[in-house]
Amino acid sequence: MRGDPTRARRLREHGGFLAVLACMVLMPRPGLAAAAPHEQTNTMTRTHITKESFHGWPNTYRLSNGLIETRVVTDVGPRIMDVRLPGGPNLLYLRQSEAGGGGEPQWVQRGGWRLWVAPERRETTYVPDNVPCVVEQLGGSTLRVTGAVEPASGIRKQIEVALDETQPRVRLTSRIRNVSDHPLTYAAWSLPVLRPGGRAFVPLDIGPLTAFDAIRRLILWSYTEIDDPRYRFGNRLVQVDHTRIGPAAAPRPGRGDDESKIGVDSSQGWAAYLLDGVLFLKRFPHVAAGAYPDGGATIEVYSSHEFLELENLGPLTTIGPGDEIVLREDWWLFAGVTVPEAEADALAVLQAHVGRTALP
Repeated sequence: MRGDPTRARRLREHGGFLAVLACMVLMPRPGLAAAAPHEQTNTMTRTHITKESFHGWPNTYRLSNGLIETRVVTDVGPRIMDVRLPGGPNLLYLRQSEAGGGGEPQWVQRGGWRLWVAPERRETTYVPDNVPCVVEQLGGSTLRVTGAVEPASGIRKQIEVALDETQPRVRLTSRIRNVSDHPLTYAAWSLPVLRPGGRAFVPLDIGPLTAFDAIRRLILWSYTEIDDPRYRFGNRLVQVDHTRIGPAAAPRPGRGDDESKIGVDSSQGWAAYLLDGVLFLKRFPHVAAGAYPDGGATIEVYSSHEFLELENLGPLTTIGPGDEIVLREDWWLFAGVTVPEAEADALAVLQAHVGRTALP
């Protein structure tokens, strides 16, 4: 898909003033973030937004509705560093040695969730996100966080995080705006980094059995070993068991022995991770006519001894100056879930939850 000139013109006409204002006025100086009330509650919902310190980041915003909560770090990013059931542990992984940091000249892993662009390139994907963001609270239940302009990639990232009024759901809207003077082609790439010790689930499609061109892709990275015990390849489901990953050993060139990555071209719009009885379920759109990166991958799972990444991607899209890519996704948490290993039984449990969580 290419950028629509009419749409781009509308964006410039109606959003140009605000974009300039955000770049010239709202962008905080190093070490500062835009001011916001200490706590704001939407009286029409159960959602609370509270500013607090989190692992050394003083400008962190906690969103909670009594059923689910999440923390958005704004001293760097945009980054989401925490998602949990109230009173439960964080499902996202946080690298403690990098917590509370900022201002580094190079990209830093840190953990949590981040928004990237594909194809994966050092000069565009790994642009550092180590400076403060602009923060806005919208209507008492939504937090909008805008990152700094990235000259190397020609974009500016913005996320909106909102909680459902009555359900354990986080709605995440990611925007990648072209702030350069020429067209750019990227795919939005959502990367939650999850704590170790769980199982990831990725659905596989089955097309018409009599069609000659009904193919499905299982994509393997060069450092992936097909007989790796962490993988359970079924006909309709791939399971990645983090407990079966060996300890980090002597690295091979460029990669450690514990690292592995796969991708699939699933059109089903979901992936999940089960950790200590809590199911983290992601729902996201699929564009049937879209050209997806990495050989057609819509879902990718990277895993190492340290953590697991449950990634989803949008299609490659060409955007003109002032235009943007938008990726919407929902995160759900369900407690007390057990998923059997047998594929049919596992799918029955997973599909029951998927059926309750359609992405509008």
